[in-house]
Amino acid sequence: MKLKKIGMRTIKTALAVSLAIFVSQVFKLKSPFFVGIAAIISMKSSVSESLTAGKSRTLGTIFGAIVAIIFAYIAPRNILSIAIGIIVIIYVCNMLGWKNAVQISSIVFLNIMLNYEEGNMLSYALYRTVDTLIGLVIGTIINYVLVPPENYYERLLKDSIRHMYYQIKKDMEDFFWNHEKVSLEKLKDFLTTTREDYKTLNEDIKLKIGKSDSIGNFKTNLNKTINSIENIYINLSIIFHLDSIPALDEDNRSSLEKLFKKELPYGEVKDNSQYVIYNFHVKNIIEELKTLDRIIGSNKEE
Repeated sequence: MKLKKIGMRTIKTALAVSLAIFVSQVFKLKSPFFVGIAAIISMKSSVSESLTAGKSRTLGTIFGAIVAIIFAYIAPRNILSIAIGIIVIIYVCNMLGWKNAVQISSIVFLNIMLNYEEGNMLSYALYRTVDTLIGLVIGTIINYVLVPPENYYERLLKDSIRHMYYQIKKDMEDFFWNHEKVSLEKLKDFLTTTREDYKTLNEDIKLKIGKSDSIGNFKTNLNKTINSIENIYINLSIIFHLDSIPALDEDNRSSLEKLFKKELPYGEVKDNSQYVIYNFHVKNIIEELKTLDRIIGSNKEE
């Protein structure tokens, strides 16, 4: 079995939990367990995601405590009231857009409903809420302070660009040489995922977490790559709606052979109108492939 390198998120989570428990001991908090749980929940793979989710989790913690107090007064430790309370918490959190808060809000609710001492419910709810908030704050701060190495974003962008490049080149080779249709759905999903990662990356950069001077160039390259592949996707979609696949014109044939460094078989022109449409969109695809080639070439030189 090959051992894997311990990731930065794992290290940050362990440190956040240790610090949270240490703080709970220093201030003699009654439930270090819940401080640690909150620190774990607050840790996200992206720092911007952690900061964004912090607000909803804080509100969710307070909301879970309020619901617990209400239901504990009505029917303490009652299974049915617990079930209804969980439904209320999940429904309201989703309705208010606090999806990140559902888990921690439910934990706070259950903790108060099942563990409070008779006659001391308000103080117990307050303590558990404070415990949870301390854990959330510590986890978020650790995630922000302990950032990945400076070249993390450069590596991420390079890998994204390279992966997209080789995938699209393989798809185009299969299409033009083997007449195999590209999976547009797979390409669409790939673009959606990459856009989401790009959005998260931009949010982290706004926080000035990435300190590399070259991050701007990589951002530009990734943005160009996404645009090029999106244009390839659009042109392919149009081509696949044609009744048949006509032959390539000489310019497109020559350009493709130069790009892929091998000869293409000749085909017959069956429909002149579709021939023109087809080669127009093929030309657009070739231009985007050239753009991808330039991007990959510039990355190799750095």
